[in-house]
Amino acid sequence: MRGHSRGPVSGRSRPVCGVLLVVALAAGLSGCSRGDAATAPVTSPAPGDLLLNIGTILPETGTLAALGPPQVAGVDLAVQDINNAAAGLFTTVEHTDSGDAGDGVAAESASALIADHVSAVIGAVSNDVSRAIVEPLAAAGVVQVSASNTATDFSTVPDHGYYWRTAPSNLLQGRALANQIAADGGTRVSILYMKGEYGLLLDSAITTGLRARGVDVVGEQAFKPGVKDVTELVRAALAPKPDALVVVSFTEIEPIAKQLAASGFDFNTLYGVDGNYGVVDKHEHDVDIAGARFTYPGVIPDETFQARLQDLAASQGSTELTIFSYAAEAYDATTLVALAALQGGATDGTTIRDNLRGVSQGGTACTGFASCAALVKDGADIDYQGVSGPVDFDANGDITAGRLPVYRYATGNLAQFLDEVAATTR
Repeated sequence: MRGHSRGPVSGRSRPVCGVLLVVALAAGLSGCSRGDAATAPVTSPAPGDLLLNIGTILPETGTLAALGPPQVAGVDLAVQDINNAAAGLFTTVEHTDSGDAGDGVAAESASALIADHVSAVIGAVSNDVSRAIVEPLAAAGVVQVSASNTATDFSTVPDHGYYWRTAPSNLLQGRALANQIAADGGTRVSILYMKGEYGLLLDSAITTGLRARGVDVVGEQAFKPGVKDVTELVRAALAPKPDALVVVSFTEIEPIAKQLAASGFDFNTLYGVDGNYGVVDKHEHDVDIAGARFTYPGVIPDETFQARLQDLAASQGSTELTIFSYAAEAYDATTLVALAALQGGATDGTTIRDNLRGVSQGGTACTGFASCAALVKDGADIDYQGVSGPVDFDANGDITAGRLPVYRYATGNLAQFLDEVAATTR
């Protein structure tokens, strides 16, 4: 299937709320992003340009609707930078809704984008929504790049090589947390983990990472999801006298934290993951976990990048962004798709699929579409360095290295950004 691109048109009336935009219409934007020079907006292709049509399946409605705008903004900003580079590739984007898992909205959006002959789709936010669309998109020869999927099963999904992600998998998160514990001086670690794929994978990744750093894992206790009585569980975890305790859970961290407090536990030695980050919050008055540290995927973009996103939103008449979750990863996903098309000399999904890994690693390091595109046009092999960090894809479409934010709780259960920790799955 060969993608095509059309001139700018207004949103069409269809249930998926599809809107085809030429994002470079944002006149008056200033500044540059990681090597892209600020230029007058480019709103139409030049003669001979490759024409790339991409789509998004991101939440406009549903329980995750708040996470849609930052990713849409990241995609739109990347499209603007791609077109402004005037590097022989012109891109348009059609935005559609993902809704919630099980409501059928994402499947309808995928069908609409396939009918419109997009070559690549950025999305979805939710793991469950992506599971519903990954195989239909792959069967149609459409590349899918998620900026926020972390579930491990995507590494082996039957996608014929069409599924990729710029977010770190849970494997990478586990390695990152292990690195943080070791950096904090942990030497004897006990792990409480929830049964099921999520808990088992993270326990394995954390354990492997700790042992690679010379840290002893002195206890591993598994528990059923939804457990309420955690007295014996906590007792067993603390029995080996660990100097650090990891809890891999969802809401189960609440009763665990209360039992830890009753045991006189020092929360400066507690570590958690994305599944339980934020469960204990300022509204919890029965326990205070000040000092605890949590990893959470999704880099915090720098102020320059945030300002560019806000400028673009204002120029489009959109509401000011209040969060920036996965905006950088969405920007990188879009940029990598365009670079893969440029390197392959065509904009169909198969060409993009076959070149994505090549532009992400192994060549001359470059930042921003403009500088990377210049190298590609000169025949160079490139290694794109993203706004979210290095985006080195492996054969499964996973990134092999990255950095994850670490949040530390202050008094009153207020989570505060502490630092970023690097990790690799190599």
